[in-house]
Amino acid sequence: MPKIDTLIKDMEDTILGLNGWDHLISLKMGDRIAKAASSRFKAPQKPRGYLSFSSIGSPCSRKLWYKINEPATAKPLAPSDLLKFFYGDMIEELVLAIVQASGHTVTGQQDRMRINDLAGHRDAVIDGMTVDVKSASPYSFKKFAEGNLREDDPFGYISQLSSYVYAAKDDPLVTNKTHGAFLVVDKVNGSLCLDVYDFTPELEQKEKEVEQVKAMVAGEIPDRGFEPVPQSKTSPNTKLHPSCGFCEFSKKCWPEARRFVYGNGDVLLVDVVKKPNVPEDLTYNEQKEV
Repeated sequence: MPKIDTLIKDMEDTILGLNGWDHLISLKMGDRIAKAASSRFKAPQKPRGYLSFSSIGSPCSRKLWYKINEPATAKPLAPSDLLKFFYGDMIEELVLAIVQASGHTVTGQQDRMRINDLAGHRDAVIDGMTVDVKSASPYSFKKFAEGNLREDDPFGYISQLSSYVYAAKDDPLVTNKTHGAFLVVDKVNGSLCLDVYDFTPELEQKEKEVEQVKAMVAGEIPDRGFEPVPQSKTSPNTKLHPSCGFCEFSKKCWPEARRFVYGNGDVLLVDVVKKPNVPEDLTYNEQKEV
């Protein structure tokens, strides 16, 4: 039986047509993708106003507080966002099908896991190790390929995966009780990598982490997680921190922000010392006062 150490090489051989892809694997993959499409598109997506493994590691406590206490204030997801999420669903099913065809053991897909009253659905267990499948931009893929996620983890992936490893401490499908891995595909270039972490430090503190997050969302609203940053090296203006710009609660958190339309994309400015010589999106600024 292959070991997870050879996973990437074995997957690449499968992609080259050298391993055991067959019609049954194709049918199973197609069925899982069809179910993911139904889940995404059969009804409008509603805000998830509850704690889960994927949220407790958020680097911004205020964002998580809004998610639990004021979910209706979130910016609605655009069609482009929903389609992008479905791309991720399809890539995950394709990647796991390739893993299976490569001779590696794939179990525990989408099993519901729990830490006390907190729950989440893991991606899979591969060769006895808890694995999270990610599709990433080339910039993000580099962090996984170089093993630098602990130093730069804007989405709380370390907390998320370590939570699944902890929740599986009594799961017979998981034979490696301390390690977990991110199986990542560069969605632009098609490269693959397996980024393995020893989560022993996180596992020792996991129960405490969960209780601290639960207490935080039950309390008063926290301070903002990020301060504005300079718009450029030469501009006196400030703009939202990149993490805030992608946040669905940015308008709620930063009601004073103003959107300006540049040729290479919109910019949300906080301190407008010198008004840019580009159009201002007044519709956005009117909506933020509703």
